Amino acid sequence: MIKNMKTIAIILTLPILLFSLSNCGGAQNNKGKMTLEQNPPFKIAEAYYQNWVAGIKEGGSGTNVHITFSEIDPDVVIQNIYFRKHILEAKGNINEPKHFVGYLKNEMQRDIIMDSDPIKEAQNTPQKEFPFQLEENQAMIEYWFGGKKNHYKIENLSQKEMIPYPQANPNQHE
Repeated sequence: MIKNMKTIAIILTLPILLFSLSNCGGAQNNKGKMTLEQNPPFKIAEAYYQNWVAGIKEGGSGTNVHITFSEIDPDVVIQNIYFRKHILEAKGNINEPKHFVGYLKNEMQRDIIMDSDPIKEAQNTPQKEFPFQLEENQAMIEYWFGGKKNHYKIENLSQKEMIPYPQANPNQHE
């Protein structure tokens, strides 16, 4: 009799245990999932990128991504612009509240440190995985609306003529 009760308890407990474990993984996947919005609470008037180069070697070079909205819900918070495998902070302007810019400065390629000393190798920073597959002229806007993080893909950014800055760093305001 006791053996039968143990068997019944195991038979009843096992499906509950398996069901609860399977839900843990599902909840985690939904949390990490990025939502692509088809009908965002804004309309884009213009979206383009523009390369720049400083007139001095130390000034560097880069690309600025510009997005201007014709309409935008006041509760929308534009956070980041994903462009060419980089995540750029979307910076607004008090004088132009519907205009945002992401600044991408071309960094010198850092050498990877290979050393028998693990402390020296620990200085290497692993490259973050880029979450989207984007073409050269595409960008993704990350924004908050209704307490939820959303993403909207801009399909065709136009390219404006390069700006050669004479002897100055164009991002001095940063």
